[in-house]
Amino acid sequence: MSARKSAILTTIFFAAAATQLAPDFAARAQSADKRQVYLVRLDQSDCTNSNVPNKDTPSVDGLVTVTRGGDGNTTVKIAMTASSNTTYHFYLKCVRQLGDITTGDEGVGTASFAFPTNSSGATYAFDMYPEGAPPGNKFQSATVSF
Repeated sequence: MSARKSAILTTIFFAAAATQLAPDFAARAQSADKRQVYLVRLDQSDCTNSNVPNKDTPSVDGLVTVTRGGDGNTTVKIAMTASSNTTYHFYLKCVRQLGDITTGDEGVGTASFAFPTNSSGATYAFDMYPEGAPPGNKFQSATVSF
């Protein structure tokens, strides 16, 4: 991830997700009910994104924080940099759409969604793409596993 993208994502993630990011995101300790994964520019994968590595690469364009709540709901917070002024549909992959994320002039977007924890298994993933899903503008999360 470029230094500029990293700085933008860190800034918006602090504000939007109220979460502190460590310098080595992928190596952060995971609590029993919280996971953090990268959002990677990749046109397609299987339902759990088994081929999406959770490590910093040039194709990383975002961060996803997943928290399972005691109320039976899971919250997903997303911070990403993609195409400017674009609305992306965000999905609990192979299950259902969770909502939309719209980027601004610099391509930065943030969002937070919730879904019933029992609507997926212990291992799942997310994907997002704009209407029409043009190649090169699709994103897959690394696998989330509880």
